[in-house]
Amino acid sequence: MSSYVADKNNQVLKEIINNSWSGIGIIDKQSKFVYVNLAFTPILGYQNTELLNMSFIDILLPEYKLKLQTLLNDIDENNYINNLDVACKRKDNEIVYLSISIKLMENKKAIVINISDITQNISDRETYNKYVIQAHVDTNGIFKEVSDAFCGLTLYHQDELVGNSYEMLFYDDINQSNLKLLIWDAISNKSQYNGIISSKNKHGDIFWVDIIIKPIKNKYGDITGYSAVMFDITTKVNLQQNKVVLEEVIVNNKAKLEIMTDTLRTVAHEWRQPLNVISLEAQNLLFSYNFSDEYVEKNEAVPILESMQKNIEDLSSIISKFQLITEVQGSKKEFELNMLINRAVDQSIVKKDILTIKTEDNMKVLSYEDKLIAIFKHILDNAQEAIDKNTDNDNISKNITIDIKNNDESLNIDISNNGGYIDEDIKEKIFTPYFSTKDTRNGVGLSLYIVKMIIELHLHGKVEVINKDNNIVVFKIILPNKE
Repeated sequence: MSSYVADKNNQVLKEIINNSWSGIGIIDKQSKFVYVNLAFTPILGYQNTELLNMSFIDILLPEYKLKLQTLLNDIDENNYINNLDVACKRKDNEIVYLSISIKLMENKKAIVINISDITQNISDRETYNKYVIQAHVDTNGIFKEVSDAFCGLTLYHQDELVGNSYEMLFYDDINQSNLKLLIWDAISNKSQYNGIISSKNKHGDIFWVDIIIKPIKNKYGDITGYSAVMFDITTKVNLQQNKVVLEEVIVNNKAKLEIMTDTLRTVAHEWRQPLNVISLEAQNLLFSYNFSDEYVEKNEAVPILESMQKNIEDLSSIISKFQLITEVQGSKKEFELNMLINRAVDQSIVKKDILTIKTEDNMKVLSYEDKLIAIFKHILDNAQEAIDKNTDNDNISKNITIDIKNNDESLNIDISNNGGYIDEDIKEKIFTPYFSTKDTRNGVGLSLYIVKMIIELHLHGKVEVINKDNNIVVFKIILPNKE
C-alpha cells in the first residue's frame, strides 16, 4: 500500500512539473540535461529528446557561457538558489531571453534548473531604453542611470554622465533665475515637478524638454533619489520662436508698407504745389517767347527762372527729407553720443548759448548715425523756432536742454525747451505730415513727422511730447538698447 501511495505521489508530482508554464529540468555540473519538462519545448523549440542529448551551455549566446559556467563551478560553495538572466539561440535561430535559477540537489551531483521566458520583458525594456528619455539621480543630483534616448538627446556617452551632476546640462542663462529652487522645493517635499527646462548638449547647443521629476522612495518612504522622464520639445519651441519672429516681421513689414504708402502720398502732396508753380512759370515764359512780338527782356526772364530754380531746390529738399524715412539701412554701428549731438547742433539753427547738454562722459550708442543726427537736428530746430516765436517770455531766460540717461534696457532722451506749451488739442497732430502752426507752408510740417517715422520704423522706439511746469515742453524719446 505504501509503495502504491509513493508511486501515486510521484505520478502527481510529475504531472505538476510537466504542466508548469516554467521550464523545469535537471542538469549536471557540466550543464548537460538529465531531465526536462514539457515547457522546454515551446520555450527553446527543441523536443525533449533532443535536449537530453545536449548541454544547456551549448545553446547560450557566447557572452553568457562564462557567467553560467562560473555559477556551476561555485555551486558547491553557494548552496542556495542562484539567479541569472541569459540569452539563448532557439532551434529556429531566434534569440530568446531567459531568467534562470539553479539549485544544487541534496545528492550534490545534480542541479535543478528553472527557466522563464523574459524575451518580451527584455524587448520592452530595450524599447523603453531606446525611445524614452529618462534619467535617475541620487539625492545630490548625481546621475546614477540614464537611458540611451537620454544620451542621444544630450550627445554624451553614458560613462560621461553617470557619476556627474545634472547641473552639467542645466542652462542657467535661459532658465528663470529661481528654477532650480522651485524644482528642489517641489521634489524634496515628496511631490513631483512638471515644467519646461532649457538644457545644453555636449556641444553647447540648446535643447528644450517638457519634464516630469518624481522622487524615488525605499520601502520605508525615504527619498533615495529622483527619476526624470522628459519629452524633447526643441522643435516645438524653435517653431514657436520662429513664429513670433515671423509675426514681428509681418507686423513690421505691414507697418513699413503703410508708412511707405503714407510717405508717397505726402510726397505727392508736397510736390504738387512747386510743380504747379514751375509748370505755370515755364508756360508763361514759353508763351512770351513764342507769341510775343518783342523779345523777352532779361529782367523779365531772370526772376521767373530764379523762381523755378527755387522751387526745384525745394523739391530736392523734400526728397532728401523723405530719404531719411525710406532708404534701407545696413547694420547699426556704435558711435560716441556726444559726437553725434555736436554734429546735429552744428547742422541745426539752435543758438548754442542757450543750449545745455547733459550726458555721461564717453557714452556710446548703437544706432544709425544719420538717423540719430536727423532726430536731434529736427527737434532742436523745432525748439529754437518755438522760443523765437514766443515773445510773451522775452523777459525770461531762454533755454534748450538735452538730457540723456542710459540703462540696460533703453536710451532715454529728453529734449526740452521753455518756448511755451503746446495746446492739448494739437499735441497729437504735431507728428502728422503737413501739420504746422507756422504762417508759411512751403516745406513745413514734415520735420516732426520724419522724427516719428525714423524712431518707430528704423529704431523701434517711441516718442511723445509732454507739457511741464514753467512753459517747458519736453520731447521724450525712448530707444531700446538691445537689438
